[in-house]
Amino acid sequence: MNRQCVDLVSKDFEVFLSGRKTLLNIVIVSAGLWAVSYWPSLMLNGRLGVVWMTVAVLLCGLPAFVNRVVARSFATRDALVGVWVHMAVRVGFVFFGVVVVRAGWPLVGISQFYGWLMGFYLITMACDVREYQRVLRSGSNS
Repeated sequence: MNRQCVDLVSKDFEVFLSGRKTLLNIVIVSAGLWAVSYWPSLMLNGRLGVVWMTVAVLLCGLPAFVNRVVARSFATRDALVGVWVHMAVRVGFVFFGVVVVRAGWPLVGISQFYGWLMGFYLITMACDVREYQRVLRSGSNS
C-alpha cells in the first residue's frame, strides 16, 4: 500500500517538474527570439519597432503558457480534442491580437509588427507542437 502511494506521489512530482521545465523553455525561447530580433527591429523602425516586435513576441508566447495547462488536461483524455483545443487557443489568441492592433493602429505595417508576428508564430508553434507530442507520448506510456 505504501509503495503505491510513493509511486503515485513521485509520478505527480515528475509531471509537476516537467511542467515547470516546459514553462521555462517557453520563457527561454521567447526571450531568445526577442534578444535576436531586438537589433534588426531597432534598425528597421526605431524604438517604436521594438515596441511592436515585443507585442508580437508576447502574442506568440502567451498562448504557449495557456496551452501547457490545456494540453496536459486534454491530451491524456482524448488526443484529437486536445489538438483542436490547442490549435483554437493558439490561433484565437493571435487572431484577437491582430484584430485589436489592426483596429487601434491601422498604420502599423509588416516590418513593424506583422512580419515579426508571422516569424515568431511559426517558431513558437514548432516548439509547442514538439512539446505537445512529448505530452501525448508520456500520456500513452502511463
